[in-house]
Amino acid sequence: MSTASILVSESPVAAALERAQTYVLGKQSPRGGFCFYRGYYLEEPNLADTWHGLATLTLLGISACEPDMHADFVLGQPIEPQPFALYYRVRTLHALDVDDPMEVDVKLAVNALQIYRFDPARVSFTTNLQRLRCVLWLKNHFGLPMDVEETVNTIMASQDTSGGFGAPPNVLDTETAVGVLQLSGHAAPIGAGQFLQQMSAPGFGFRLTAGSLSPNLETTCAGVIGSTRTGNFLYYPQDATDFILSCQTGSGGFARTAGALPDLALTHMALNTLIVHLSDRSHRRDVKELDCHT
Repeated sequence: MSTASILVSESPVAAALERAQTYVLGKQSPRGGFCFYRGYYLEEPNLADTWHGLATLTLLGISACEPDMHADFVLGQPIEPQPFALYYRVRTLHALDVDDPMEVDVKLAVNALQIYRFDPARVSFTTNLQRLRCVLWLKNHFGLPMDVEETVNTIMASQDTSGGFGAPPNVLDTETAVGVLQLSGHAAPIGAGQFLQQMSAPGFGFRLTAGSLSPNLETTCAGVIGSTRTGNFLYYPQDATDFILSCQTGSGGFARTAGALPDLALTHMALNTLIVHLSDRSHRRDVKELDCHT
């Protein structure tokens, strides 16, 4: 019995997982790697899709076809000195249980990544938080020293009186900020969990901000994941589950909203939320899934 079937027994969810499995397996390139937009005449696998595809299959408790070819694809990519590419490379090879012959170079590239103080008032706050989360994960993975106190102080100083993060305070930035703080060795602020509970909404699970509903997959998943990370009770777990399932397309992949274009990153996010955070385990206070899904 797969991990998914053990964790989630409800028939609508089980059926959704089977369809998602078919979708993900169909995105494997015969040359190795994954590509969410691959078609009969188009084969452009990339590191991001490869990580999300393999991570999703792991959640489903199944193995990828031709894992050696996927490993060869990853190892054939140049080492890019930027956090997202390094993150996808390291996570993918780890998922395949393959050693990286270029690990010394990868570690040097990770060591060179800067943890910088950024201005939370800027529009790029969300992107910078996501980037920072990848940098912190990588440095933790390789056991590298990191001076994060100034950055943590900047993030904490940006917390709104409502407990949320972002301008305006929103579920996406709050969930990401919680992940960054936990990767930095800091406890999530109590106010963050309270803010997420305030953003709970019937019908969708969560709204984006106090003044905007903006129902989409990312908002609902961020609300659920952020709540379990902060050890808070979910007010509308069934509504969140139903809304996530409504974002599954006919191909089996998940999209931001019903009828939109699915991709592997969103499918990974949806299944991670359903299996890890909305199963019986979501009621445990020790769920601290710290992967980033950018």
